[in-house]
Amino acid sequence: MKITIITIGSRGDVQPFLALSRKLQEKGHRIRICAMDVFKETIEQEGVEHAPMAGDAKEVMLRLIGEQVSFIGYFKGLHDLLRPIEREFLSDIEKACIGADAILYSTLGSVAYHVAEKLNILCFRVFFAPLDPTGEFPAMTAPRLPLGGWYNKMTFRGGDILWSHTTRSLLNNWRVSMGLRRIKPLEFPYRTMKGKPIPTLYAYSSFLAPKPKEYGAHQYLTGFWIQETKADWKPDERLVRFLNTGPKPLYIGFGSTVGGDFDRILRVVLESVRLTGQRALLSAGWRSLNGMELPDTVMQIENVPHEWLFPQMLAVSHHGGAGTTAAGVRAGVPSIIIPFGGDQPYWGDRIYQLGIGTKPIWCKRLTVKNFTKAIIEVASNPVMKEKAIQVGTQLRKEQGVDNAVSIIENSLG
Repeated sequence: MKITIITIGSRGDVQPFLALSRKLQEKGHRIRICAMDVFKETIEQEGVEHAPMAGDAKEVMLRLIGEQVSFIGYFKGLHDLLRPIEREFLSDIEKACIGADAILYSTLGSVAYHVAEKLNILCFRVFFAPLDPTGEFPAMTAPRLPLGGWYNKMTFRGGDILWSHTTRSLLNNWRVSMGLRRIKPLEFPYRTMKGKPIPTLYAYSSFLAPKPKEYGAHQYLTGFWIQETKADWKPDERLVRFLNTGPKPLYIGFGSTVGGDFDRILRVVLESVRLTGQRALLSAGWRSLNGMELPDTVMQIENVPHEWLFPQMLAVSHHGGAGTTAAGVRAGVPSIIIPFGGDQPYWGDRIYQLGIGTKPIWCKRLTVKNFTKAIIEVASNPVMKEKAIQVGTQLRKEQGVDNAVSIIENSLG
């Protein structure tokens, strides 16, 4: 079968699909991933075909996951991102899907829904956090208020309306050009296709986030899609020496997140590390540390496979993206999550509720005092450490990619 994957966002929105693609290719399927050009080399290095997509991935993260992005601001940012590249972007999506037997798309890639409708192709939604309506918690970008189930459900409906309002003017002319009817005001068609529910793959563990009671049989919690470290990968010798010449360090990194005052964050991080006497590995992600002098107890690292690195850490501190959260939990070490936006506060809260990490600290509220307190907590709390080991053991037993492949193949017949 020929399968096209549409994914928009950061490295964390691409890596799970690479893990899935590798397994699907082993099963004899042909995979094409349509993603922004910054990921072209990463995708092709895995032996997967890359299809171009207009847009700037860093700009996506800045406008949609920055620390100042509100519930309303998220949708304004989405509109501002798509409007200048509308024609090229939509054309790229359509071209990538032609000839496919099935389409998988992530949250922001849901524009592929319309191509699937035109071509009458089976499609799968793929989400890395629970995004369908429930009364158990609010929509990811909505304020978390203690108002109960009615409020939580209302935030999902509000998100539907804002998404429809934001994208309808961008998509309706395109839909008409494909022979499809226009989307009506307030209409949100994305959960069904031709009257039937669209199969949805939630690529995370039900152990960390149980399936909401409102979800149906077409909504699958597969387990996390983990990209295993390549057998021939070797770490930098400097990193190995650092790891072997002292106590376990703290990992600090914020992935592809680019919003916020990075200079302030860096000052807080370095001062807290100094005050606690901890060693640390600092990953800058898409940010630059050029010219920055670091103490001997802190080492800057580039992209190092989390599956290899995290088990050697005292604890991990990061933004709370689903992939990095999964890697930290699987490693069996405590977490300090500093969310910027999107689904990150949700995962931070889940880790805290499970007792395997500190209470999440919003990026804009990060201070030397609260980050120092968090470091001391993960370094000295034996109950948290033991619980992290137990939960990590549980998650390592899951076979998320295998589960997803089985669901896809069974659906394709």
